[in-house]
Amino acid sequence: MANGCIFIVGYMGAGKSTGGKRLAASMRLPFIDTDVVLSESLGRDVSGLFQDLGEEGFRKAERAALRRLALEDQQRVIATGGGTPCYADNMEFMLGQGTVVYFQLDSAALIRRLATKRKNRPMLDGIAAGAFPAFVEGHLAEREPFYSRAHITVDADALDESRLSSVGRMIQDRTDFSL
Repeated sequence: MANGCIFIVGYMGAGKSTGGKRLAASMRLPFIDTDVVLSESLGRDVSGLFQDLGEEGFRKAERAALRRLALEDQQRVIATGGGTPCYADNMEFMLGQGTVVYFQLDSAALIRRLATKRKNRPMLDGIAAGAFPAFVEGHLAEREPFYSRAHITVDADALDESRLSSVGRMIQDRTDFSL
């Protein structure tokens, strides 16, 4: 198996936490969600942290947590925030520390998934319903160049047990291709 951690990246709503937990269980590895770690260590939910720290402060705290988690002497699956790979040198760091898996969804699927959960997402809170689809499409397009650098890309719309087993085998073999 490739050394290091397994980092799950992708846009908000792509299923990084849910799919990451299932992947970790199938590989018998611990699962960590950077949003949960930040919330627990700083005593606020992600929306509150975004509000208190601003986006730049939040990203700095997220970067520090990512490094701390990745450099601990334990292999694990780490679900990252949607903006994590896009900040500073986070993507290069993850690529060098383990295997990066991109849970990919197209903008239409993301819009459907996020439509009712906008209040819980600091990047989406306050965006008018009419502007929401264009925002998600544009935001995803900005982030795609970062996400697409992952070692493995998986269609997150079809994350059944068979697909997750295949992802686990690809990670073990460290085969770089899309599924």
